[in-house]
Amino acid sequence: MFTKNDIFEIAVKMEKNGENIYNAAVQEIDHRDLKSMLRWMANEEASHARWFMDQKKAVRMKPDEARLKEMVPQVLQDMMGDKTLGLDEVDFESFASVPELLEAFIGFEEETIQFYELIDMFIDSENARAGLHHIIHEEHTHIEKLKTMAAGLREKAL
Repeated sequence: MFTKNDIFEIAVKMEKNGENIYNAAVQEIDHRDLKSMLRWMANEEASHARWFMDQKKAVRMKPDEARLKEMVPQVLQDMMGDKTLGLDEVDFESFASVPELLEAFIGFEEETIQFYELIDMFIDSENARAGLHHIIHEEHTHIEKLKTMAAGLREKAL
């Protein structure tokens, strides 16, 4: 078992990593519309990170939870298996095309949603649960935008 504090900390790291990856992609990509979308997504991820940080600050850790904190990385690894939780760095040179890179971003977004759906059961506040569901909805929106952009780029390449 792990603490809510740990859950929110991991979510903050995932969102900050997403923000960093999207901002880095803006520097690597020449497509104007895609840059605009990635900037928007980076801002969304930053907003999500702030929300999770606020949730983390609101959590009061019980004394017996402090020792559970040490077990979190292994427990999450066991639960999520091979999922990276968006914590890996992106090697932009390893992608053959921009649509391929966008597919990797879609994978990160999908893993994020899976993690958030998993942590939903640990949130007991209806307000916090509603906020999490809103973020999950926004992550689905990111996926749709990425898919649309990737499809458009593939069509132009044909």
